[in-house]
Amino acid sequence: MTLVEKLHPQRFTAMSGKMAAIVGCVLDEKWTNPQLAEIHITSDGFVLARESGDIGCNAFIGGVEDLERNVANLLNVAGLTDDERSEWSRLYRARIMDWR
Repeated sequence: MTLVEKLHPQRFTAMSGKMAAIVGCVLDEKWTNPQLAEIHITSDGFVLARESGDIGCNAFIGGVEDLERNVANLLNVAGLTDDERSEWSRLYRARIMDWR
């Protein structure tokens, strides 16, 4: 099973649409409508996103602590290997602009 398959929202009945959009953005997958094109973490710890087709960061996601806790929980229950966790981390750093 690939990283995309392991993190696919259909595997997690309790995954919110917001979380599916975040994971989809990191993995460059079109799982939601609207789809997130960019995610930014502000210097004061808030998460903002831009939906595909929009200009500017216009969607407030929440606090970075919640995002990081939810991502950690997802990665744990998904049963990722060490290599898959490394790949997730690489993609996360590449696709989420962290201004902290």
